[in-house]
Amino acid sequence: MPALARVRTMPWIMVFELAVTLRKHWRRLEPRERAELAELIRKSQGRPGRLDASERMRVRRLVAKLEPGQIARSVVPIGRRARSARRGR
Repeated sequence: MPALARVRTMPWIMVFELAVTLRKHWRRLEPRERAELAELIRKSQGRPGRLDASERMRVRRLVAKLEPGQIARSVVPIGRRARSARRGR
């Protein structure tokens, strides 16, 4: 099944849960830090090699503050429910 089709079959409540979880982690950064991270990501265009060493270190520190491991632990149950919901159809 193509990725877009999988997204379309995901129940909207799960999309909402995912958005709430991600927003909660994003808000752990101060507004200035969020703006800085967004600017660094735009500058790099998703390629770390486009940033100098100090900028890459700053991105690492900001991302660590988002607690990506905790995000993953929060999102896994949502994904499991989505998969089991599709199987039940």
